[in-house]
Amino acid sequence: MRKKTKKTAIIAYVIVIFIFVILSWDFYLSKKNYVPSSDEFLSNPSRYAGQYTEFAGTILNVSGQSFYMRVNQKPLKVYYNGLEKPVLGQTYARLRLNSDGTAAASEVHNLSYNYLKYVISFFAFFLFLFIFFREWKFKKWRFVENA
Repeated sequence: MRKKTKKTAIIAYVIVIFIFVILSWDFYLSKKNYVPSSDEFLSNPSRYAGQYTEFAGTILNVSGQSFYMRVNQKPLKVYYNGLEKPVLGQTYARLRLNSDGTAAASEVHNLSYNYLKYVISFFAFFLFLFIFFREWKFKKWRFVENA
């Protein structure tokens, strides 16, 4: 009986490995159809000129006709009129890539107060710990009720 379960386990492992190989093969064959990442675009902008993509990042500087946004820790100049800088948040932009390493935005969405959730979570974590340890105490590597 034990040999049968061992054979079943080996067959299951072979099937799982086969599925991973097929998925990896499909990924590498269809990579050319994916939109470029920011690193791929900034390293070779003329190759991706005219393509449309979407980037999200923080705004570094805003001028009248353009703005600079940080995409993957690198600045990217985006042409767009009348952008308002988001408050405690980031910007999501749909872009047409240019051959000179810049982009033209077709639409821009500001996610204001997006980073506020991290500040609230920081304080909520300590509130959770306070409430938890009022009800429970740690004794001999176990939690027991604080009666």
